[in-house]
Amino acid sequence: MSRLLHTSDWHLGHILHGHPRDEDFDAVLAEIVAIARESQPDLIVHSGDLFHSSRPTVRDMFRAMRALRELAAIAPTVVVAGNHDSPHYLEFLHFVSGPSCGRGLFFVDRLRPAHDGGVMTFEACGGEQRIRLAVLPFVHPNRFWRRDSTSGTTYADYAEAMRGLQGELTEALHEGYDPDRDILLFTAHVFVKGARTSPSERAVDEAFETPPEDLPVVSYAALGHIHRPQAIEGLKFAARYAGSPLAMDFGEADETKSVVIVDADPGRPVRVLPRRLSSGRRLTHFTGPLEELKAAADQYDGTFLKPVITGEEPDGLLSQKIAEIVPNAILINPAPAREDAAGAVLDGDLGDEPELPDAFRAYLAREGVDADAAESTVTAFLHLLNELDDETLTPVPAEEQLRAALENPWKEAS
Repeated sequence: MSRLLHTSDWHLGHILHGHPRDEDFDAVLAEIVAIARESQPDLIVHSGDLFHSSRPTVRDMFRAMRALRELAAIAPTVVVAGNHDSPHYLEFLHFVSGPSCGRGLFFVDRLRPAHDGGVMTFEACGGEQRIRLAVLPFVHPNRFWRRDSTSGTTYADYAEAMRGLQGELTEALHEGYDPDRDILLFTAHVFVKGARTSPSERAVDEAFETPPEDLPVVSYAALGHIHRPQAIEGLKFAARYAGSPLAMDFGEADETKSVVIVDADPGRPVRVLPRRLSSGRRLTHFTGPLEELKAAADQYDGTFLKPVITGEEPDGLLSQKIAEIVPNAILINPAPAREDAAGAVLDGDLGDEPELPDAFRAYLAREGVDADAAESTVTAFLHLLNELDDETLTPVPAEEQLRAALENPWKEAS
């Protein structure tokens, strides 16, 4: 029996509302490596979005490579490019850390023909079985733009082109196929029609989607792009999004994150075993009065907490009050309940519209900004308004240097 470990969408470098998550990433990557050591897969697949930015920091690249090298020491590890990843960065990582360096680490930076890295073969079970893996990194719709088109790539163009690519990979997978020995796998960074998205995904144009019936018929399809772990329903074979290992935003707070273990034998249905991940700070919500938060404080200890407080007047001390109740939580946008703020506005005389600075000051207080920070923000805001009222734009340094050069032209010494 051959075994696959499927992980995806690490998004290293992701910052949650201004808060870096280095400790969370270190913890969850260590958990993934521990699961790999325990399960001893024959192949490890990362189905895209290794990084959150196309220009990851050196620290995030080091974090990625440290975890991937640990995984590659357990089993051959394949990483395909996602829509957040830079093909050039992955090409570089493949050059400095790939098979040419004696490591079982493979980066698929861009779409490749089947004979040039589009289909990969790995020995399994001591050579008794063979895993054939077709790889499809993220393919931007612009790749299928036609010169005769006046409106860019159409949805039909995209669907047809993706169908053709996957058909080519399917044909290549079956070249020399031995049904008694081979296990066929497919990995892709795609949006499959019907998949349930999360709010944290970079805007997904659902029209540029792949119908599930267009996926290659394999033993297992390891999918990336969607952060919510889920199976693709209605297929005669197993296909699954591993999802992101950490919740990327509060819309994912209640999701159970996982990696996927897949056990496969030639000619038999696979066994799919999601393994729950529990590392990293949890993302939590709270709505209610401060007294209820105080009574339940223990369950929010050490979390990212997004509190909405009822029964409180808007003031700059709300954040401080919450922090005293849950000192070990990281507060995200603490605020009084909107209905309270809305009621406070309606209670006033509608004919007495506040001055703009006062309205802005009240807004900052409702958002939980403390008084000193709010006042400095209002001052800066008024300064900008005054600049616009004067209709005199502040010159940029280059403009000042050019003006000085024109006023004092350099003359060649005689």
